[in-house]
Amino acid sequence: MDTFLNGLWVTGLCFISSGLTSKLLLHIPNRYLGLPSISINGITLLIAYSGVAGVGLLLGYSSFSILMLFLFLNLALPLFFIDFKTGYLPNILTYSLLWVGLLYQGISLNGNLISAFYALILSYVLLVVMTTIMEKIRKRPQMGRGDFKLIAACSAWLGLLDLPYFLGLSASLGIVHFIALCIKTKGTLVSSIPFGPAIICSAMVWLFVSMSPN
Repeated sequence: MDTFLNGLWVTGLCFISSGLTSKLLLHIPNRYLGLPSISINGITLLIAYSGVAGVGLLLGYSSFSILMLFLFLNLALPLFFIDFKTGYLPNILTYSLLWVGLLYQGISLNGNLISAFYALILSYVLLVVMTTIMEKIRKRPQMGRGDFKLIAACSAWLGLLDLPYFLGLSASLGIVHFIALCIKTKGTLVSSIPFGPAIICSAMVWLFVSMSPN
């Protein structure tokens, strides 16, 4: 009976999350950025959320962990698609992701609010300093300020101990994205790429690992 109810609850969560993500993609770009809405097939989103839920259930993740993963994805997936499509990361979503991350650290049995604060401050300051130095050397912008905020928000979810792994994987995925884009454009000079998708993919991987019951 408990298994049935848990499956029913997670199924409902998948439907609600796919609908919410779809709504955010339709309204956020137009309302906050003055850009066209982004439409993602609802079935595709439902399959994606169902996949995450299925893996979580198979690996023995608690209902609380699955709920927190879905809260993260409800905010992170719209940021992923908006940045990929437009190159912008709306503050309304980034700040919401940060505050929900701090809430997660505050209410989770394994959470550490102090570690979360240190992680978000350290990641933000470190990136600002490094990027400012690079911009003075190269005389052109190196990284969007929205990326700083997104990294800080994701760092709040992960805490200080996972910060190096998170940043390392983000950078690696960003390089892979850049190389893939260069190949796709057949050697045409690529001046910049949206870094948000790489940040979000890295954060999702390490958040999944950090919540593992094993």
